[in-house]
Amino acid sequence: MPLDTRRFDTPRQTAWPWRAGLVVDDPKLASEIAAALAEVHATCVFQTAASAPTRDIFALIERDSPDLLFVELAATSIPPTEWMGAVQRGEGIPLVAAVHVSPDPVQMIGALRSGATEFLSLPLQPAIFEAMDRIAARLESTRPAEIAPGRIIGIVSAKGGCGATTVACHVGLALGLADPSRKILVADLDYQSPAVHRICHLNPQRRAGETFDSVRRLSSSNWAEFFTPVTPSVDVMAGPEPGSITPEPWRIESLFRHLTRSYPLVMADLGRHLNPGTWSFLQHVDELLVVAVPDVLALYQTRYILQTLTSRGFDRGRIRLVLNMAENSPRDFWIESIEQMFEMRLFGVIPTDRTALPGMPKDQLVFPADSAFGRSLTKLAGRLIRHENAGPTRRAA
Repeated sequence: MPLDTRRFDTPRQTAWPWRAGLVVDDPKLASEIAAALAEVHATCVFQTAASAPTRDIFALIERDSPDLLFVELAATSIPPTEWMGAVQRGEGIPLVAAVHVSPDPVQMIGALRSGATEFLSLPLQPAIFEAMDRIAARLESTRPAEIAPGRIIGIVSAKGGCGATTVACHVGLALGLADPSRKILVADLDYQSPAVHRICHLNPQRRAGETFDSVRRLSSSNWAEFFTPVTPSVDVMAGPEPGSITPEPWRIESLFRHLTRSYPLVMADLGRHLNPGTWSFLQHVDELLVVAVPDVLALYQTRYILQTLTSRGFDRGRIRLVLNMAENSPRDFWIESIEQMFEMRLFGVIPTDRTALPGMPKDQLVFPADSAFGRSLTKLAGRLIRHENAGPTRRAA
């Protein structure tokens, strides 16, 4: 619905559904743009000076991905044509509305020739609303068809040695075998002891730390630099180098947003137990598999994990408890006892299979589909797919 550009004493009720950024020096221009955005309930993702260093401005653009920039081109630190050319080189290019303190025809022609979509001068209202109508129509016409975002399934081990990383890798393979057209990513986000690349027999060129460092420039065209394919339908993002520091929250959010646009399903290995780094990732997962084994310490740690997650607002209905059985364990006894102990059904039970894993090739990851181990993971993968259609999930606060 077009915005009504007539003036009212009451705030406008129509929300402008796009994201804007302000790159302006003049305080009067900045004030009027901010007032107009507030009047149409638009989101202003950042405001910075046009004379600021170019690299700092471009870093904000890459980080916040605005749909529209209001730019005082006459105040930029490099010529307007160069400035606009640099903005227009990447993916997700924002439209630019050039603003100036006066209706200078030289400034207007220069701005439009350099690639600006609109030119506005003081006083901005009501012309800014007409310009935003035109920009909204243009953005709407170029917006790709809505694609449902992918799901992120986190996997955490109750303690070291529970086999959570092995489960993550093989469930990813099982999902790829179940539907070869479905692209799966196994992302190693274990900052204590990353092991996905070893289990998959990979020698990755890039690892998670470099991926987070490069998150500002990630796109569909360069993403292949940051993962290693294991099968035609399964990719691996290798874990960070030992001693790496957990990335800043905005980097995590940006990467996860990219991953959910690129893959319908991401298996994220979060390592063992809960730690401050784990919490940075947990708020972005849709479901969490907690992998335990039937021994006293693992079950004690599992209880702690469940209680801590629940007390911190993580929806218990999104937690899936998986029991990786120890050899010679009395299966039925453990299943019944654990379900009573934690007051939740087991999502999956993986039997010990002494022949499946040792008999696999030493130079590649092969899914042992005909073994008891493989059949249990195929069943687990099937349950994850069924949960895909169970409706929207609520991520942690």
